[in-house]
Amino acid sequence: MRQIRGQRSEVRRQGTGDRRQRSEARGPMSNPLGHWILNIGYWILEPKRGSFLGSLSSRFAPCAAVLLLLFALAPAARAATPDPTRTFVEAAGAYDENRLSDAIAGWESLVDQGQVLPEVLFNLGNAYYRNGQLGRAIRAYRHAQTLAPRDPDIRANLGFAAQTAGIALPARHPVAALLLDAGRSEWLAVASAAFWLLGLSLAAGLLWPRARFALRPAAAACALLLLLACAGLWTHHRLRQIPEAVVMAPGQKVLSGPLDTSTPLLAIPEGAIVRQLDRRGAWIEIQTDSTRGWLPASALQPVL
Repeated sequence: MRQIRGQRSEVRRQGTGDRRQRSEARGPMSNPLGHWILNIGYWILEPKRGSFLGSLSSRFAPCAAVLLLLFALAPAARAATPDPTRTFVEAAGAYDENRLSDAIAGWESLVDQGQVLPEVLFNLGNAYYRNGQLGRAIRAYRHAQTLAPRDPDIRANLGFAAQTAGIALPARHPVAALLLDAGRSEWLAVASAAFWLLGLSLAAGLLWPRARFALRPAAAACALLLLLACAGLWTHHRLRQIPEAVVMAPGQKVLSGPLDTSTPLLAIPEGAIVRQLDRRGAWIEIQTDSTRGWLPASALQPVL
């Protein structure tokens, strides 16, 4: 039996440098920056009667005081911001020590801070899986796959979790699957490069008419590449227009209508990936394979 692949050790940092916290309290006079700020503030706020500088200081003293206060508080605000690298390492340590609730809380906090990265989602999916939360694990893996569609570890763990849940991953059209093998950011980069190269080729053809014969194949290739990139972006757009959702609650049944008394069409297990078509109040119309029906909104969570 295949085993779930281990956690990732990388995470991107926000900001510059690694900030270390010291145990001792530091006052403004022990900080050279704070000392410099106090000296400048004293010079601005000190009365200078009978001089041009005195009139300027009295006129702009309130604004300068506010700016200096904000500048002095900026390092403290930066120090209070959670360090994503430290949070990631602490969550990884909790995962290794089998403190799964702490690991999940740490990686979820990174996602809430905007660190929606494949490494974070991959490790979050691993923690969910070991904690017995198959639906959340499959959702995290699927989200990670949309960001890094060619990652073999993400693909393997998603397949392993789906096999454990007893579900089959949704089949995609071969062309759509090929286009989704590149991420949205990758298609954006290709489209931008193809657009500018096409423009340069056309401009060069106008400036040097004798080179048009040689530039036509290059312009045609750029145009085809631009169309391919637009097709990839459109496929990702359609994936967000008709988003995927994961069934989070066990024992759910797809109903024929948005009512508790509607006819059950089929049972759907926890972790199943469906497409969200419509919403009416507390009910969501979904499609799984060729079946369309309704599920409670509380039983689903969107992938993106």
